[in-house]
Amino acid sequence: MEHILGARIRTVTVAFLSACLALAMAVSAPTAQGSARDAEGTPPRTEDVDWMNRTYDLTCDDEVDEPVPVTLTDGTGSVTDDAIGPERHWEVRIQRIVHGTLPRLGTVTAVLFRCEPQPSNYFTEELRVYRTRGGAEIGRTPAFDVPAFSPEFRPGTLEIQDDRLSADLAFYGDSDPHGQPSILRRVTWAWDGRQFVKQSETDLARTDLSREEVTVDGIGPVRIGMSAQEVEKATGAPLTLLGDASHCTDGTLAGAPEGLSMMFMQNTLVAVTVETPATVSTASGMRVGTTRDELFDTYGNEITTEWTQDGAERLVFAPTAPRFEGRVIVFDLTGGQVERFSAGTRDATTVGSCT
Repeated sequence: MEHILGARIRTVTVAFLSACLALAMAVSAPTAQGSARDAEGTPPRTEDVDWMNRTYDLTCDDEVDEPVPVTLTDGTGSVTDDAIGPERHWEVRIQRIVHGTLPRLGTVTAVLFRCEPQPSNYFTEELRVYRTRGGAEIGRTPAFDVPAFSPEFRPGTLEIQDDRLSADLAFYGDSDPHGQPSILRRVTWAWDGRQFVKQSETDLARTDLSREEVTVDGIGPVRIGMSAQEVEKATGAPLTLLGDASHCTDGTLAGAPEGLSMMFMQNTLVAVTVETPATVSTASGMRVGTTRDELFDTYGNEITTEWTQDGAERLVFAPTAPRFEGRVIVFDLTGGQVERFSAGTRDATTVGSCT
């Protein structure tokens, strides 16, 4: 009997000690690296909130003093309200949604809104941050105190990383006309315990394209196939687009030589065009003003003659190396001299622009 009782006591003791050890290990074990958790330590569930279909309280970057409720469907919406003013309304759409983790806040969701007060010829932008679980608003980034037009977000650059919110914005210089900001900066924000505050505002390093050469692949760091955002990032300069980059549109880079333009199709760079007064040359030294004979002497049997519908002469340089397949430089001639040239894909360069 004593033998059986002792065995039972030992069994209970071992089970109790094992349970205590398991509990201690669970308490002391760190959270797995890379697994985002909110302030309560619960894994985020972004599907709890339908960010594209809900009502937000917005000021359209301080267009009004008190936030106005705006109901969005599929990320867009229109609203009228006494606070906006008589015979006025807002057209609002979401430009970007990002999820991440911030110190003291846990898992959050940042939403960038574009607001077009009507009637008007301008737009505003507003960046607000919410609890990922439940969607409760935490706060918004402060409006920029600038003397002229407000800077414009590059939506695709908005991100949450390194304990910060960050994005690229195009700022206006003193003499910049509306719609043509010339300064690209990286801006970061952090939560100070009460509100979001700006942490840094840094100019991006800019490439002087007047010193670069044109090839069938583009010009300098600008490569055929890049998105508009990638072109800005590569050059450190804002793009001004004459239309929607998701369709066919032409663009110019702030600070680039006058006469240098870029053509985008479905937000993809397809051609770089050079015309007067730009003095940029190809890698072989061909430029506006180069003669027909100089082109043939330089490119030999890799250049062919075509004629436009207007009867103008056009010379097409198509490298024979396999890696350049589909890429050309098209030279349009007037009076036996180059009037303009375009580098990029064959179809785009023969057109030259979207207009």
